[in-house]
Amino acid sequence: MLNKEKLQQYIQNAPNFETDLINRLQDKNYQKDWLELTLNEFLTDGDLDTFIRCLTDVVKARVKSSGRGEITRLAKELKIDRSNLSEIVNGDKQPRLETAFKLLNGLGFKYDIKLKSA
Repeated sequence: MLNKEKLQQYIQNAPNFETDLINRLQDKNYQKDWLELTLNEFLTDGDLDTFIRCLTDVVKARVKSSGRGEITRLAKELKIDRSNLSEIVNGDKQPRLETAFKLLNGLGFKYDIKLKSA
């Protein structure tokens, strides 16, 4: 039987989804697969919010592995304000689609969107 004490232990020992994801996203191949999947989903269903959230997760993972200077580097490379990029990464601001594609390039990814007949 699960009592309150055992439940507390279980909760404390359960993995944190966001922490686990950021750790998985340390692998650049995983980053690529993650972004490719969510970009294709966005192009299929139009769910921009999910794509943006996944993109910012990759930026967070890069910041964790490269240090705080990664936001400054990306902001300079993309010619956007550092505080604006910080707001995007922290979820305080949603980037325009143009900025999202700039972020993909700044992270070192290329994309090729092909139109298909309906």
